[in-house]
Amino acid sequence: MSSKQKMINKITGHSSARSIALGMAAAIAFGGALVSSTAMAASTPELDAALDKLQPGTKPTSIEETALPGLYEVSYGSTIFYFNKDASLMFRGDLIDVTNRVNLTEKKRGDARGKLLQSIDENTMIVYPAKNEKTKVTVFTDIDCPYCVKLHREMADYNAEGITIRYMAYPRSGIGTRSYQKAVNVWCADDKAQAMTDAKEGNPVPEKSCDNPVAQQFQLGQALGVQGTPAMFLEDGTSLPGYVPAKNLSKAIEQ
Repeated sequence: MSSKQKMINKITGHSSARSIALGMAAAIAFGGALVSSTAMAASTPELDAALDKLQPGTKPTSIEETALPGLYEVSYGSTIFYFNKDASLMFRGDLIDVTNRVNLTEKKRGDARGKLLQSIDENTMIVYPAKNEKTKVTVFTDIDCPYCVKLHREMADYNAEGITIRYMAYPRSGIGTRSYQKAVNVWCADDKAQAMTDAKEGNPVPEKSCDNPVAQQFQLGQALGVQGTPAMFLEDGTSLPGYVPAKNLSKAIEQ
């Protein structure tokens, strides 16, 4: 067995690498529109073979040689990896343009996240529109999250800043839990916006079952790297983890 094959076997067998493979699979599952237009600007046979072993039956969104000679950026939606040209080395991290103080990797992630969020049907979200809308912010929310409750209580402040809030479900405790069922009850309610307010104020929302997007949105959040709630995404894909007051959010958007 070649050293390269041993490396591939080690990657696919190690627990942390299995997590990477699952992350790649999640990004591909929810970013199909992005992956379908694959751009193989620069690749090598060795690299192609390693990727086929790591994630069989899938194709990256793009493979590009970076400004660092011999280092290749491999994108699966917003999930990005770096390989050397013969695929004997791989790392997952950020590539920084020190001179211009730009995180090149995060910029690419943001572009991919923005495209993916634009492709989601807004009818599957719970939307609180601003009258004089300047921008839309997508928020992954948990019914039981204290800072999600705080954000929701300040909805009028966000709307006054021209910010439309679009909620997507992210029950942190996972699919099938009580928090998950609370989200399902809200998304299945006749008046979803009012049900969200009731749930976040601790008021009972009738238990319901329907064809709902809660599980899919939770998995999408995982693919986008959501680790806590509220998790905000601007229209350009910029990620703002955690609660941000309305005026601060407005300033961040303007910048």
